[in-house]
Amino acid sequence: MATIVSTQAMNIVEAQKREGYKDSLSFLANLVKKNDFLNVAPWYESSDGAFHKWLEAARLGKGGFTKANEAVPKISSGSDQKVEPIAFYQADSIVDDVVLKTAKNKVKVRDSEDLANLEGFTQDWLYQLMYGSNEVEGFQGLAARRAVLNDYVFTAGGSGSDLTSLWLFELGERGFNLRYPSGTQPGISGQDRGLNNVPVPVGTGQFWAWIRHYEIAAGMEIVNQKSMLRMANIESGGTDISPNVFIKMKNQLPNVGRDAVGFCNRTAHALIETGAYNKTNAAYSIQDIEGFGPVARVVGIPILFWEGILDTESAVTA
Repeated sequence: MATIVSTQAMNIVEAQKREGYKDSLSFLANLVKKNDFLNVAPWYESSDGAFHKWLEAARLGKGGFTKANEAVPKISSGSDQKVEPIAFYQADSIVDDVVLKTAKNKVKVRDSEDLANLEGFTQDWLYQLMYGSNEVEGFQGLAARRAVLNDYVFTAGGSGSDLTSLWLFELGERGFNLRYPSGTQPGISGQDRGLNNVPVPVGTGQFWAWIRHYEIAAGMEIVNQKSMLRMANIESGGTDISPNVFIKMKNQLPNVGRDAVGFCNRTAHALIETGAYNKTNAAYSIQDIEGFGPVARVVGIPILFWEGILDTESAVTA
């Protein structure tokens, strides 16, 4: 199984291996992970550059019964302003010019290194989005926002430290979405910055290297807090994901599951798919979705992959 070590530079021996690189699929066959979140999460421009601001309803107006010639109640509502920082996640993929000079096909060797670094970059950003916290940037991952049992976090009943979670979203401008600052591009951007004189990875001094810069600038907007729900405490070695709890979650979504999508890792997905092939349980099904192939569903909601969700979460309590 491949290991990603982001600070380890490619050496000449590794470069010679890369001469056999043919395409991204063959090279990353044992490295690529399924992360469908990036394929379906909507991106919109932030309202204020490095920050995104929006209003969340806090109080709704109401009327009242009246008689003839009596005063009509004045209606007012209230809202809270929410502010979310845009966090920049960046990395440089560096290949020593001397290493490339030893290769017969410089483009092939460099592309293979950049591609592997990009895959690791993407996987770690998704992990940070789920579990990360950065006080400097003000970034808070999803798990930290749904860390205790409440109206937005449900339990599947498991205990211990071999647990996983399933997440349920209603995506869009009225639900959960990602925000990027004007002047950048949504999602992952890459820029070839050419040959540069850079510090050596270990020790002191400089060397010449080719650099490709990767960047994700993102914040999140949760317009309605019920548009992001978590089912925690799923037993990694269990037999199902508690469909009855899932149904409760579905009915708490703002639009009761319309345009909703769920995410889980391979362990939880295997439990769902097993249930889908068990014809005695009508809560589960499998249906083709364009671009994704056969997709398992729970009470009609498609469940996609988020590989970085752990199988070793601790129990979530009230």
